[in-house]
Amino acid sequence: MPGAQVKEEQFRPGDKVPQSGIYRIEHDKHRMMHHATLTGGTRFPRCKQCGDAVRFVSVRASRGMVLPFRETDILEEYPPQGGLKVVAG
Repeated sequence: MPGAQVKEEQFRPGDKVPQSGIYRIEHDKHRMMHHATLTGGTRFPRCKQCGDAVRFVSVRASRGMVLPFRETDILEEYPPQGGLKVVAG
């Protein structure tokens, strides 16, 4: 259908990265959009400022090896699933 818009699939922090590649990162008002390369099978990271409000959209799949994610001033690894810390006391 001419003029029809295709809705881009958005991912949230903690979702599994479906395939390695470049993802557009859209924050909740505090920062302009930017891009990051993420590895398939890992979890989408959280934003240190807007937390789980950050969204990810695939821009391009990777054909080769992708370096693993590392925390930055903006993004941090998503906590392991079901991994609540137990504090002895």
